[in-house]
Amino acid sequence: MSTEKPLKSRLNTSRRRLLKGGFASLVGAPILAARANAGESTRMRVSQSPPPRPVYQRAVSDPAVMERLFEEIKRKASPEELYRFLYAMPKGGDIHHHLGGGFLPSMWYQVAVDRERNGGQRFFTRFRVSNLRRHPMLNAPGVSYIFQWRTLNEAHYKSLDPGFQRDFKALEDLDEIERSAWMSAIVLDEKGEGRDEFFEYHWTRLGDLLKSIHVMAELLVENMKRFASEGVTYLELQRGAFHYMDENGRGISAEEAEVFWNERLERQDALETGVTVRWQGVAIRFADDAEDQVRRIYAWIDQHRETWVGINMAGREDDNRGYPKRFTKVYDEMLRKYPGIGISIHAGEAEKPDSYIRDTLRLGASRIGHGINLLSDPDTMLRMRESKFLVEINLISNELLGYVPDLAQHPFPIYLRQGIPVCLNTDDRGMWDSNFTDEYYVAVSKFNLSWSELRRMNEASYEHSFADAGLKAQLLEDFRGR
Repeated sequence: MSTEKPLKSRLNTSRRRLLKGGFASLVGAPILAARANAGESTRMRVSQSPPPRPVYQRAVSDPAVMERLFEEIKRKASPEELYRFLYAMPKGGDIHHHLGGGFLPSMWYQVAVDRERNGGQRFFTRFRVSNLRRHPMLNAPGVSYIFQWRTLNEAHYKSLDPGFQRDFKALEDLDEIERSAWMSAIVLDEKGEGRDEFFEYHWTRLGDLLKSIHVMAELLVENMKRFASEGVTYLELQRGAFHYMDENGRGISAEEAEVFWNERLERQDALETGVTVRWQGVAIRFADDAEDQVRRIYAWIDQHRETWVGINMAGREDDNRGYPKRFTKVYDEMLRKYPGIGISIHAGEAEKPDSYIRDTLRLGASRIGHGINLLSDPDTMLRMRESKFLVEINLISNELLGYVPDLAQHPFPIYLRQGIPVCLNTDDRGMWDSNFTDEYYVAVSKFNLSWSELRRMNEASYEHSFADAGLKAQLLEDFRGR
């Protein structure tokens, strides 16, 4: 039986800085171009202190002028100046984004201990392991691992016997070292952490926080504010529709949860962000009941088409129970029954060659999440050029989970420059300690993207989104006007 690593090994509290010098903490203020070109002002203006929604003034109407200006910025700007420019730049939608993985550790903690924001709840976390007995609420059948920092709501905590309760402490009562260790336990911030830490432990440690309708909705609105300050107006998020709990730890129906989500997103602070949210239902591909999950999600989306736009399948591809051909029959069944529901499926998130991307297109997918090993399938790659298919690129995720340890070798620019539609996304940005601008900064600095390539990717995120035709046209018009 293994146990959580000792507390002292989790005390590295420095947040991972992909961009050395802490660029991820910078506010959005673009560099100001030093010269005019072709008689036009080359200044892109945005408020120096990032408001919930940046106000842009379109200054360059000629794309050729902007292209030359951007090349000058790349040559002359310092890394910090380039990052500031990209932060303030209007961006496409983030359409590969797992709701529960999108919140920074500090955001989780702030909402979890603020009873005015979380429905009056208290949460308790396992800050030590003095009891090696298993418990059905703490250990799934067949799982012997003891999770330090597993977080429970008050009702579940009180249901434990004293032998287990003594290992838990209210989040607000953690001392500084414990609080830092708790936050470190839900982000990849230590050498050697990677896909096992992320897939197997992060989500389990968050525990009841992921099920709390109050916590999750509040964090979403906070994230909308942060994405708005980066020039984002559309989020297409993967989340579950079922299994939420209220402020008393009571399970609520999917319909009750849906009412709560809709009401929260209609409040003034959410509307002021200017960010539109749409949902994808997500099935876990290696689950024993994965086919039934697909059927249930399709039925749910069909009944809630105003905000639910597509289905996804996620989960480790190195778990062979989730191979795409397993689902051919159920997707054919759903396609015979339901029109107009988008299909985006994780595929090709692996180092080894396989046929998963081709097999996933056969299921009906028009978008592929990650698509790293598409390079090993040239026939499918050729079919995807100048096509209706799009690859959702997640650079930082692919690096941190070890699928592309050297980002200079990422296939993304090959796809882009061979005419395969692509867009940048954040995946589980909270667990990477990153933001949307980090993806753009890496893409520009490592692959020398042109202004027209940036614009083409941003527009592709809207064109290939699952938003209805009216919203899609509105998003594109708004983006092209900024």
